[in-house]
Amino acid sequence: MRTIDDDPKAYEVFVQVGGSGKPLQYVGSVRGADPILAWHAAKEVFTRREDCTQLWVVPRAAVIRSDAEDRIVLSKGSARRYRLASYPSTRRRMRSRSELA
Repeated sequence: MRTIDDDPKAYEVFVQVGGSGKPLQYVGSVRGADPILAWHAAKEVFTRREDCTQLWVVPRAAVIRSDAEDRIVLSKGSARRYRLASYPSTRRRMRSRSELA
C-alpha cells in the first residue's frame, strides 16, 4: 500500500446522489490552493447536472491505494463462498423449493 502524494493541490471528489441511503461515488478530481477552494471547484464541476446530497473532497495525499503486491492479499476473500452475496439466498431458495415439493 502507498499514498498518492504526487500533487499537493490535487483533491479527489466523491458525491452522493439520490438520498442518504445511497453510496458515495467517485466522480473525479480537482485542483485547489486549499480545501475550501477545492470543495467549491468540485461543487461547480460535479453537481451541476444532478441533485447532490453530499459532496466529499479529499486531499489526494490522504488516499491509500494498493500496489501490485497487494493483489494476492486482496484476492484471498473470493475463495470463501460464505462471503459471497449469493450464498445465503441460494440456500434459502433450495430450502423453499424442497418445502413446496
